[in-house]
Amino acid sequence: MRFVTIALLSVIPVFANENLALKVIRIPLNQNEPAVVKLGTRGITTLEFPGKIEALDGYGFSASPAPDGPDLFQISYTKGTNFLSLKATREGVEGNLTVVLDGKVYCLLCREVPDPSFVVIFENGLGKRVSDPHELLAKNKPVSPARLVGFLDKVKAFPTLRVSAPEICQTMDMSEPNSKSSLDGLDVTLRRVIRDNSLDSVGFEIELVNKDGPDFLYDPESFGVRVGSEVYPQAISDAGGLVPAGKTQTAFFVVTGTADGGRNDLAVTNKFDILMRQITGERHPDQKVSAEWQEPPGTMPTAQSGWQ
Repeated sequence: MRFVTIALLSVIPVFANENLALKVIRIPLNQNEPAVVKLGTRGITTLEFPGKIEALDGYGFSASPAPDGPDLFQISYTKGTNFLSLKATREGVEGNLTVVLDGKVYCLLCREVPDPSFVVIFENGLGKRVSDPHELLAKNKPVSPARLVGFLDKVKAFPTLRVSAPEICQTMDMSEPNSKSSLDGLDVTLRRVIRDNSLDSVGFEIELVNKDGPDFLYDPESFGVRVGSEVYPQAISDAGGLVPAGKTQTAFFVVTGTADGGRNDLAVTNKFDILMRQITGERHPDQKVSAEWQEPPGTMPTAQSGWQ
């Protein structure tokens, strides 16, 4: 009995300081883009789909992989169910798995990482019905400006909140892609993506680096993201509008819903292309660029020509 007690005490600290809510993620199904599934070597990751799995296909996936064999992943699946479990056989492996649901083909990019997910829930609204019209109206109710400002503040303070007030972050999904792009000499790095599902809003933290100059002037209310062929403009932002030569600045913005008022259901694991509009030409000497966030106009900005 003493041995069991000691063993339990030694296991508890492993997860004591982790926000386990981040280990359960939701991803919308998308035939146009593979979904990234983060797997580990010491535990399984279970995938749940909105319908029965009709077929599976993938190279390097085996129900009983041989030790030191060529297989990349161990897969556990029972025919006729809507879920399966995966585990990486060794570090650094990567492979794609094809899943057929309702006659449609979806691709999953399975990747071994140090911080794997425990559960991945795929959603596409299949078979979902809302019997109460008031429930439907509540889901499509626009987010108030005050709640958007509050969410933007959480995005800005997320590294501190995750340590000092983890309960606040439990309802939010987070990813740190650190993906890079550039625009006319300005290096743009997507540092952090945070989603609050209750607001159907996604916050972005980006780093703007102007290595060689000249000063880079941009519209601080022109941020947006592109996912596949869809463009989602910002609803609110905190950005200076000017990156001086040789300087690095951080900007934050939030997208909520879609341009036509529907839900976006964007997952933080999507591949996001950052959009912003550069202001070209001479800047008037008396023109001031605010270093602090200013409240945007009352209407939602939309994608327009001139976005880069």
